[in-house]
Amino acid sequence: MAQSTKISEKELDEFAERFRKRYIFKKRVNALLCFFITACGTTAVLYSRFIFNNALFDRLRYMTFWGTIFTSAVSLIFGIICIMEAAKETEVTNRPAYFLRLSSAATESVIFAVVMVGLTPLVPDRPDLTSYPGFMMHLVIPVTTVLSFILNDAPIGRPRPEDPLKGTLIIAVYGTVMSMLFGTGKLPSELAPYSFLDFENTSMLFKIVCAAGIFAVGYAVSWLLMKLNMKLSWIWFYDINRLKKKG
Repeated sequence: MAQSTKISEKELDEFAERFRKRYIFKKRVNALLCFFITACGTTAVLYSRFIFNNALFDRLRYMTFWGTIFTSAVSLIFGIICIMEAAKETEVTNRPAYFLRLSSAATESVIFAVVMVGLTPLVPDRPDLTSYPGFMMHLVIPVTTVLSFILNDAPIGRPRPEDPLKGTLIIAVYGTVMSMLFGTGKLPSELAPYSFLDFENTSMLFKIVCAAGIFAVGYAVSWLLMKLNMKLSWIWFYDINRLKKKG
């Protein structure tokens, strides 16, 4: 005769309590991660401004600075949301908010990808990984932001074809604004932060290939991040069901 697998009310209560405690722990950890990202971004920007004496407007030529400021602001907001979620023991699910986080994670992923490519002989750009701002903006913030997103945020379902486009928001805005400024001569080519924005000394084909490549990577990364978020956001609870197997 097959052994009964009926679960007692006591076991269900213990299961619910373990789930509740793990959920609260998950949200508190992510709140700390979000505040850590905000602190890293804020101090990196301030370090660049007041230690390196760089003008903030001048630094905004770089997508890294756009991404860092955007990610720091979004992380601060979501850190507060995580604290509220832990206190009320409920998930705040909102599609526009989700896509803000997705855009932040996708932007940081592209920054990280551009940095990695920049370390190869394929492109003339050489990313900074040795200074405090460079290390934070190019490595620490991108990695931490991606982990925070895929392991914490509540999924919103399978990605629709247009959904990953929303993850390219900052990339598209940055590319449009910078292309207009350098393409119209409002900013001289010698100030171009990346070779594909040098409208005077690079071919149109090179610029188009680079722009298309970055946008394609942004779309692909956004799609991948959404899929990973669906699969990994519940990793915090992978062992909860062991309670039912005891005895």
